[in-house]
Amino acid sequence: MRGLWIALACGGALFAQTAPRDLVRLSIRNGEQSWKESFDYSCVKRDVDRQMDSTGRLKSSAVDVYDIIPLGYGAFFEQQVEHDGEPVSVEERLKIARELEKRRAESPAQKRRRFEKELAERSYLEEVPDAFDFKITGEEKLATGPAWVVDATPHPGYVPKSRYAHFFPKMHGTLWIDKKDLQWVKADALAADTVTFGLFLARLAKGSHIVLEQTRLPDGAWVPQGLSARAEARTFLLFNHNFEENITYSNYRKAESITASSAAR
Repeated sequence: MRGLWIALACGGALFAQTAPRDLVRLSIRNGEQSWKESFDYSCVKRDVDRQMDSTGRLKSSAVDVYDIIPLGYGAFFEQQVEHDGEPVSVEERLKIARELEKRRAESPAQKRRRFEKELAERSYLEEVPDAFDFKITGEEKLATGPAWVVDATPHPGYVPKSRYAHFFPKMHGTLWIDKKDLQWVKADALAADTVTFGLFLARLAKGSHIVLEQTRLPDGAWVPQGLSARAEARTFLLFNHNFEENITYSNYRKAESITASSAAR
C-alpha cells in the first residue's frame, strides 16, 4: 500500500490539479500513520498560555515545559520540568516521578487503551475530505520542500458525524501539503462565524484561529512542530474563556529502548 502513495506522489501536479479531495484524503492517511510512529520519539514540549479578559487585556500567563516520554504501545507521559522559567518544586517532582513509575508499570493492554482513546479523539480527521471543498491555489517553497497550497471551504449540506467535526461548517482553512511525502506541513483554520455545539452549549466565537505545523526529521519521520490558537470560547453560554496558546515541540530523539511501540500500529 505504501508503494501506492509513493506512486501517487510521483504523479506530481497533474494528480493534484485533477483530484484535490483525493490529495487531501491521502495526506490525512499518511499523517495518521506518521502520528502513530511519532510515539517512538521523545521530545520537549513548551506550552505558552495567555488568558485575557473580555476586552482583550492580559489577565494571566504561564509557560510550562515538559519532557514527552514514550512508554510503548502508543502510550506516553508528559513529565513537567519547568514552570515560568523555574524548575518544578521538589514536592511536585516527587509526585510526577511516582505517576511516571505507575504509568510505566501499566500492562500492554492498559497502555493500548490509552492509545485507542487518543486515536478516537482524532476520528474527526476522517471527515475532513468530505466536509470541505478544496481548491489548489498554488505552490510554496517551505523548509521541508515544495508544498501545494490548498484552500478549504465548507461543503454545503455536510452533516458532521463526530463531536469536533461540528466546527467544520463554520470553518475556512488553508493546507500546505508536501509534494514529495503527501504530508500536511501546515494547516491554518479560521472560524468564519460563531459555532455552538454540544449538550452543554459550548460556543467558539467568530474569528477564532488555529495553526498546526509539522516537520520532517533527518530520518524522514514527520512529527508535530507546533500548534498556536487564539480563541474566545464560552461554556454553558455563561463562562467566557478568551485565550492565546502556543505549543512547540523540539529536541526529538528516537527512543530506542521502546521495543513495543510498534504494537500500537
